[in-house]
Parts: sequence; C-alpha cells; structure tokens
Amino acid sequence: MPDLPSVSDSTVLSTIPSTSSESDSWETASVEVFEGHEHWVYCICFYPDESKLVSGSGDTTLRIWDRRMGAVEILSGHTGMVEDVDVSRNGKMVGSGSEDKTVRIWNGDSGETMHDFEGHEDRVRSVQFSRDSSRIASGSDDATMRVWLVETGKLTFEPINVQIWNAETGIGILSIRNSLVTSLAWTADSTHIIGGGYGEVTAWNSHNGEQLRTWKTHSNTLISFSLSPAGTHLATCDRFDKTAFVFDVSTGEQIEILKHDQDVQGITYSPSARFIATACADKKVYLWEASQTEVRFALVGFT
Repeated sequence: MPDLPSVSDSTVLSTIPSTSSESDSWETASVEVFEGHEHWVYCICFYPDESKLVSGSGDTTLRIWDRRMGAVEILSGHTGMVEDVDVSRNGKMVGSGSEDKTVRIWNGDSGETMHDFEGHEDRVRSVQFSRDSSRIASGSDDATMRVWLVETGKLTFEPINVQIWNAETGIGILSIRNSLVTSLAWTADSTHIIGGGYGEVTAWNSHNGEQLRTWKTHSNTLISFSLSPAGTHLATCDRFDKTAFVFDVSTGEQIEILKHDQDVQGITYSPSARFIATACADKKVYLWEASQTEVRFALVGFT
C-alpha cells in the first residue's frame, strides 16, 4: 500500500511510511489545509479551470474550496447527506443530489440556491449537467433517472423505470428494471452513456440502446465513478471499499489501483485529466497523478 501523505506546512508535503517512523519530504506547490466538514466527504468535483473544487458531505453541506486563495464557501440547504455534486461546464452552477430526495442548483460564484427540484421518492445518488448546462440528470434509489430543465425545473421526462434516453430527442430507448442509479455519465461526444449500480458498470449506445459492455468493478455496492474528459478511462470507487480503480472503457481492463486506508466515498477526474481526486472516509481529499498510482498530496483538516 502506498504511503499516505499529510500536510506539514503550506509548502512542504510529507509522507508517513506505514512501516517506519521516519518521513520523507519534498517541495510542492503551495498546499492549503482545508477545514470545515463535520462528517465524511462523500463526493467531490473540480471546477472547469481547476482553480476550485466543490465537495459534499454527510454534514448536509457543500463546500467550495479555492485552491489558490484557500477560501471556502459553505452551501447550506439540504436536510440530508449530500450524495453527489457536479459543476456546469461554464462554472456558473453547482448541482447536488441528496439523501433528502431533492436536486439543488446553486450559483457557482455566490453559493446561493437557484433551484430546489423535488420529485424523487428516495435519495438522489447521482447528478450530472448536460454539456450545454441547460439540463441536469439525476439518478435515485427510487430506480428512476430524471432530467430537469435548469432554468425552470420542469421535468423533460419522468420514467417509471430507469431508462436510457436519446440525448437530443428525449425518446426513451432502453429500460432497466429494478436498477438503482448510483452514478452516471455521458461520453464527450454524447454517443454513449455509462451507468453504475451495484458492483457493475455498463456502457450503452445512446442512439439505439445497444448494451456495449458490462464489467464488474467492485464486490459491494454504491458505486461512484468519473469518466475521463476524453471518454477513454473510467475511475470508480465503492463506499464500502478502500480501493479505487481505473478501467479502459474500450476493453473493460483494469489498469490502475488507488489504495486508501479507509473507504473511498467519491472520485472525479480533473477537466485536464491530469489528476484524479478521491474523497475518503478519513475526512481527507486525495489528489493523484492520473497516470500514476501514487498520491500527489492530500487535503486534510476535515473534522
């Protein structure tokens, strides 16, 4: 298992070897110690320019972290744990899904609530903005996926069961019965949809509903994943597993393992695909080089 790092000051990163009391240090870019969350960090997402991250926690809040300034904006409004977060491509909106069964849209700059969408009958596990930021899709433990118009909150469709939909026409093309949607993503060219549930990830053709590939990713439940910007790699984690994995989307082959000391709650690629960030039950956020399996640094201080 790789050594897990801790921040000793704002410029030096130290690793604490698991088999020795000695530590190794090396110079890095300034690293701010972020403090605030009072429960596990369940989800995390980069802003498009990678200057900020937004995290969601079991303390019912979202927090926006400025990587350069160290400032934090607290977003309060949910009454249950925050299960997933996403940032629109223009960085102007943050979306969140919660145990309280709602989807919220927040102003990405001020942190104010813009919309509060109700309708799901169970906790909302996953949210994702469309590429043009006009819609947000949500997946829930009520076994439905819903798509909302961001400006009005109107449902563009409300399937009884989980469906695969044509992104441009809104026509349902594939039904998946008795499926809990814990994570979802569109590929960059919108030709494929990736869906995750209990221990499996499946890829579909978004035009005809053809199931292209299904592969086992974890042995337990509650999968969270992030598709690389180019759509070639899929980073996955399981809330009851101390490891995260990276898969080749075209082959389903596991190509990287990211080991942690506690369960991994959330995972995301940076927009440049240079980093993978993982949110962990130890109340830390880890940043990894996407092409390596060693931790770049950890953001600590979650209480």
